[in-house]
Amino acid sequence: MSTNSNLSVWNKVSQAPNHFLKTIEFGYLKGKSDINPQWRLMAMTQAYGQVGHGWTYRIVRLWSETGADGQMMAFSEVAVKTKVDGEWGEDFSGIGGSMICQIANSKLKSNDEGYKMATTDALSVAFKAVGVAADIYLGNFDGSKYKFDYSAAYNEPVPPKPVVLPDLEEVREQGAIDAMKSDPKWTLDRIKKTYSLTPKQLKRFEEVSSNAA
Repeated sequence: MSTNSNLSVWNKVSQAPNHFLKTIEFGYLKGKSDINPQWRLMAMTQAYGQVGHGWTYRIVRLWSETGADGQMMAFSEVAVKTKVDGEWGEDFSGIGGSMICQIANSKLKSNDEGYKMATTDALSVAFKAVGVAADIYLGNFDGSKYKFDYSAAYNEPVPPKPVVLPDLEEVREQGAIDAMKSDPKWTLDRIKKTYSLTPKQLKRFEEVSSNAA
């Protein structure tokens, strides 16, 4: 699990619980997972706070376009905004679509919930930007469980441990002590000439020298 703070919300909302998922049985998305749209709203509320306070959205525009055989498609564009550390961020958007008139049983049939469905779809697209159900879209769900740890986009280098350099004064002092203890020829006068010692260290050597004598 990544500890990168930039992914803190993403990793909280990236995996929809199994009971909010349903396998799509037909169409070009057959075999994929359908995510309960109410769970997406719940995930956003848990991550950011109440809608209108911790996060919010607005419908930018609604429009329709004519499809094949007289069918009509509905589209919705939404802008979502979240609050982090007490400050509102910039809008991030999503565009979704549905059918408001389509062929069913060889006849054109109207759908009075087309724009609502398009807006729900647009919100799901926008929510992808903050990681809602990200593991589904990444193909990490096999129909029963999540397969891999997708908590980071790439492996971040581990910073090297800081190198603690020895204190040079301590090194000189210890070297002088070792020299004096190992060879009686290393007199205090010789040590003074060989090692650059502070007055405090010289006083210590005078004490060590007198104790050794």
